[in-house]
Formats: sequence, C-alpha cells, structure tokens
Amino acid sequence: MTKLSKKVIGVDVGSKFLTVSFNDSNHQDQVYNIENNQRSILSFLKKISSDDYCFVIEATGNYSSRVLHLSLGNGFESSLINCMSVKHFARMKNIIAKTDAEDAKLIRLYGELFRPENYIPKSIEIEHLDQEIKLLNDLEEEKRRYAVKLKALRYNPYLNPNTEKHYERRLKHLEKEIKEVEVRLPKLQDEEFKEVKDLIQSVSGIGEKTSLQLMTATSGFKNFDSAKSLVKYFGLAPRIYQSGKKCYSPGKCRTSKTHIRSLLYVCSWTAMKHNVHCKELYLRLLAKGKPKKLALIAVCNKLLRICFGVVKNKIAYQQDYEKNCKILT
Repeated sequence: MTKLSKKVIGVDVGSKFLTVSFNDSNHQDQVYNIENNQRSILSFLKKISSDDYCFVIEATGNYSSRVLHLSLGNGFESSLINCMSVKHFARMKNIIAKTDAEDAKLIRLYGELFRPENYIPKSIEIEHLDQEIKLLNDLEEEKRRYAVKLKALRYNPYLNPNTEKHYERRLKHLEKEIKEVEVRLPKLQDEEFKEVKDLIQSVSGIGEKTSLQLMTATSGFKNFDSAKSLVKYFGLAPRIYQSGKKCYSPGKCRTSKTHIRSLLYVCSWTAMKHNVHCKELYLRLLAKGKPKKLALIAVCNKLLRICFGVVKNKIAYQQDYEKNCKILT
C-alpha cells in the first residue's frame, strides 16, 4: 500500500507522554495517551500494521527521537514536521483550542492533507558525531561564561580568594574536557564523512569547525535537493513582503540553527577578503549602498551555496573555475 492510501497517525510529543490521533478500522477518531518510553511505544506499534498506517510526528528535538526511530525500525513510514507548520496550519483552520488531543488531531489532519516526505534517519556515525559536537559547543559556552565572570570579579577589591580559586579550577577542568572531546572527534569520522568534510573545507573561508557543524546538521547535504532549500533551512534566505503599494524586506528569515548561522557569519569575515566570488559579491553590494552587515549575510548565503555545489558535484572548490559552471549555481 502506498503512503497516499495509508491512514495517518498524528503524534503530539511531550517529555513524559505521547498523544496519538488516528482513524480506526471503523473510521472512528481515536485519541490515546501513551508513555514516552520504549516499552509503551513498542506495545502500541504491535497493535497496528505498517501496511495500513504511517506516522506524522511533531519535531521536538530529543523528545520525538524515540518514537521516530522505533517506528522507522518497525517498518513504518514516518515523517517529522516543524511545530511552526502545525501552528500556522491551526491558524488557517481558525482553531483556537490548544490541548494535546487537539494538537494530535491537527497533526493528523496536516499529514492527511500535505503528505510530508518520509524522514531519512542519520547514520549512527553522524548521530554520535552530532552529539559530541553539541557537547563541545556547550563546554565552550560554559568556559566563556566562567571566564567572563572571573574577569569581572577580579575588579572587586574585596575578592574572596577561595571564590577565585574555585573559578580557576573550574576553568582548568573545562579546558581538559574540551581537549578530550576534540581528541574523540576524528575517531568518529568515517571515509565518506572525511571526503565530504574535505570538499567543504576546500571553500575559502570555511574552517574545520564549521565544516563539521554543516556535515552533522545536514547529513552531508543528503536531505537537500537545492541550494535554495539549504539556505532557507539555516535562516539566511532574504524575505520580501509585498501587498498593494507596499513592498519591503523584513530582513533575513531567522528560522533555525542559530549557532551555525553565527559560525558562518564569522567565516564571512575571512571569505570577503580571500574568496574571490564572495569578495566580488561583497564589494558589489557595498557599491549599491547596502549596509556592511547585510553584505556579510549575503556572503554567508553565497558560502552555503558554494558548499552545496562542491559536495553535490564532488569537485573541490577552485577560485578560477568558470562562473557558468553548475558548481556555482
């Protein structure tokens, strides 16, 4: 049975419970609450057939990960949808109620109407590497936070020596943990991963840290068919608002992946100096009177498009490559 003919199970996800909504064999609406643990989910999956049902699951980070992977592992077709899509869908239908049961029904209706694409799971290597990179980001952020606090405390003439020593010990411990994670990172990279990472790093302006972040966030760009969708995913796509005589840009679309967007912004500082194509774009926008920050965001957009091109075509970036080649489209 194709996905279009299968019944949809809408899943509203919480930390402790999952609320599922579906039509049974008698075409009656059913809403159940099941615990968000492996035993309860597997028990529910045994009651339904993968030939008759498919899942549409609300994306809520790690909370939705368990039901998503268990359903995929048991042969069900499963889709993951952004909670903002459901929110706007509710507005479209003028629904004002906000309960777990209503949300599950709404997710089911969304799946029946739009039939979102099946989720393509990340490989175990990418999943483990993604977790290590997030851990590294958290440790570095915590280190910066403690360093700033210690610097501010040292301006106090009545600084407690014990407090200062505690901060210093904490900073040394964080530095040690950061080095341990950095040592583990190369061991989690397989040959395919290293090949794609080298292609991304061939782009002038992109370093090792940014290439790792891009790889894990996109599974090596496997989940994207176009550079446009990639740029939109990272919140670097320009927006235009036009209605009647009004036409203006509200700014870039801040959708997701704030941390990677920040890394790309730092990369744009180097790219505008050493990357020929990014430098040309930057100077052209400045000549038109555009603000420097806007021009740098455009450089971030350009960097992402170039990365997408070199990975999809499996050709390392060359600054003197023909402009009309598809690596730059």
